[in-house]
Amino acid sequence: MIKLLNRVALLALVIMFVAGCGDDDGPAGITIRDYITQLSTVGGASAIFRGGTPPGASGGPVVNVVGGSTGITGGSTQVTVSADADFTRIMLNIADVEGYWELTLPTSTAIGLVLTFAANPPAKSFSLLYRVANAAGAVSTPQTVQTELIEVGTGEVQVSVQWDTPTDVDLHVVEPSEEEIYYGDPSSATGGELDLDSNAACSIDGVNNENITWSQTAPRGQYIVRVDYWANCGVTANTNYVVTVRVQGRQPQTFSGSFAQGDADAGGAGSGRTITTFTF
Repeated sequence: MIKLLNRVALLALVIMFVAGCGDDDGPAGITIRDYITQLSTVGGASAIFRGGTPPGASGGPVVNVVGGSTGITGGSTQVTVSADADFTRIMLNIADVEGYWELTLPTSTAIGLVLTFAANPPAKSFSLLYRVANAAGAVSTPQTVQTELIEVGTGEVQVSVQWDTPTDVDLHVVEPSEEEIYYGDPSSATGGELDLDSNAACSIDGVNNENITWSQTAPRGQYIVRVDYWANCGVTANTNYVVTVRVQGRQPQTFSGSFAQGDADAGGAGSGRTITTFTF
């Protein structure tokens, strides 16, 4: 009888341990970091990952989210979060996925965010839930944004740009051999390829992303990344962009900026604003 009781107690402990592991890691150990690898403000403040689920609604400000419904694997997207009253925290989670990102901010009613997507997320379609909280801790009802990712090449080196208006923005990458990959020369001798070219010559497709990667081993040496505002396509507002640089074994880097209407130049090889240089 004692042995039987001991076995029952041991079984109960095992069940509790397994259940506890499931609570910590989510289904199959997947967390929001498997979908969104980084969250930051446009100014560069980084979010903190927290386990579990974000706090429930408790009468906080009414939140509104613009952007973030589309993106590419391994790339980034820009989102504006605003509310009808001051807030000091933003929380981002995915329905039915373990964990959330949390940003603590100066008091604000609106702020721009940069979301960086995983190169190989568990799914290409998922629901993002945004919450804000005020200084007293009152949390908003979440706003849900359905996000769809386009699959692109991700390789050892991946460079992408995303922008927020129906305009023609072009990505240029000069590889170590000094060959320039862009719309006029979309593939290089080393296997580099512009595999996504959006809004070419103002043929607006709504994707607003471009991507360059290497289908084989990326060449070693220094790379130069430039972004050119080819045409404003009749848009008078500023065009905001975010460039994402992924190098195998390193954290992704993001660079945000904007173009004014008059910056458009219909440029070709050698054109554009230098965003960064890096060595692989």
